[in-house]
Amino acid sequence: MWGVRQAAGDIHASRYIILRLFLRDFKAQYKQKLLGYFWAFISPLLGVLSFLFLYISGVLVPGEGEIPYTLYVLTGSCVWSCLPGALAGVSGGLAAQADLIMRTRIPKISLAVSALSNLYYAIMTNMVTVLVVLLLYGMAPSWWFILYPVLVLPMVLLGASAGLVLSVLGIIARDLTSMVQFGLSLVMYVTPVIYLRDTITNPLIKTLITYNPLTYLVDTPRSLIITGHAENGGVFLLLSAAACVCAVVCIRVFYLIEDLAAERL
Repeated sequence: MWGVRQAAGDIHASRYIILRLFLRDFKAQYKQKLLGYFWAFISPLLGVLSFLFLYISGVLVPGEGEIPYTLYVLTGSCVWSCLPGALAGVSGGLAAQADLIMRTRIPKISLAVSALSNLYYAIMTNMVTVLVVLLLYGMAPSWWFILYPVLVLPMVLLGASAGLVLSVLGIIARDLTSMVQFGLSLVMYVTPVIYLRDTITNPLIKTLITYNPLTYLVDTPRSLIITGHAENGGVFLLLSAAACVCAVVCIRVFYLIEDLAAERL
């Protein structure tokens, strides 16, 4: 647990720098855009428009469930986006802050995880978008809705854990991060983000979906948020504990290899 204690101390000592980096990146993200900060709320909807079009046109047949398809794919996409969002933000954290690494003694892990502040802002805006769509459907969210940031934490931990290691290794091998992100985009198709897993008839694909841990990390929060109940709560808790263990291991690995980043920048 040495790495966790060290990381907590480093991040706490750098909290004001992380705040300043968040404000800088936040303002730059929406600067000189026609819709400005409104993009934060409509981005989740724009991300699922292609799937909704395929669904309405009859090309995509995801199956019928107790959750309206628009809500199903919107919530699933918001939960899923935490994984690639955390991975991309943290893995590029050191390369993006190369000047600070070379000129200051700011702990490298603080610079790597500073992107998570932007991710959690996106999670909060996703909550607003999901809530609005729920109300448009005449549905009230379950009380689990207020725990949305906690329910998606395992996905954030997995993405941040892989991102920490890639933040150093990606500087050494520049294409490594791109390869992992591409592989993750393929994994999404064996995760029930845009379809109901009960509708899959191919035995091989069904097996991959069943034994894919991300299936439960997406499906359980979505069901709890919208319906208030989930079938695989025990599996979700077990996988959440595994995500915590993964984070502990990856933090330790990061501290072991962090000096390689400064050598290669």
